[in-house]
Amino acid sequence: MKRIFALLVMLSLASVATAGEVFIPATYRGEGAEGSLWRTEIVVTNLSTYPVVDPVQATITLHIPGVLPMSVPMLLSTNEVVAVPDALFNWWGVVSGGGLVRISWDDPNARITARARIYNVSSGGEFGQGVPSFRLHELESSAYLPGLSGVNGNRTNIGIVNPHPYDIIAWVEMIDTAGVGRGMFATEVKARSFKQLNDIFAHFQAGPMSASMVRVSSSNATIYAYASIVRDDTGDATFVTPAR
Repeated sequence: MKRIFALLVMLSLASVATAGEVFIPATYRGEGAEGSLWRTEIVVTNLSTYPVVDPVQATITLHIPGVLPMSVPMLLSTNEVVAVPDALFNWWGVVSGGGLVRISWDDPNARITARARIYNVSSGGEFGQGVPSFRLHELESSAYLPGLSGVNGNRTNIGIVNPHPYDIIAWVEMIDTAGVGRGMFATEVKARSFKQLNDIFAHFQAGPMSASMVRVSSSNATIYAYASIVRDDTGDATFVTPAR
């Protein structure tokens, strides 16, 4: 009886600890071209209203493949905004690396939002791109990323995000402007991680195209995917979220 009671308590605590969650699909800190340094700012906001307990107990967890998850606890008062520049270093001491960030909280009535900005610091100034968060219930088994370019001074990177606690297989398909498939391949994405495919057009025999679309799908899980279209001359980047 004591063992059953203890198990029920553990299950109860586990359910409370994961009452709500939101994911930032990609974060990174490390060296870039021409002596630049990429960093990530993370912004977390408590938009909860009555009758939520104030403050809300939240946990921010960084998932880096091959590394044990690293977490920081956070008490968020109503309407409080926490913005941390270079968060991977300031929160977790990461000098070089990146991964998926999960923000979870203990009150099922709470409303927490989050976003990131991956930015470059160099002698030529600072620039970057915003990275919105997502929730599990928003995801589907396929994600479409339209309007991608690998010509006219552009290159496109693709990210495949697996927020689940198990590995998945994802299929990546290139579709041209006429709606014709130009190739497909499979790749594994580890649990609670993202896989970035740099210069996505180099993965297909079709070669660079303009205004094409990539479809990312999985037969055993819902997924999130993103694209980053980067200018070769300035490094200016546009973050592309899945089409709705």
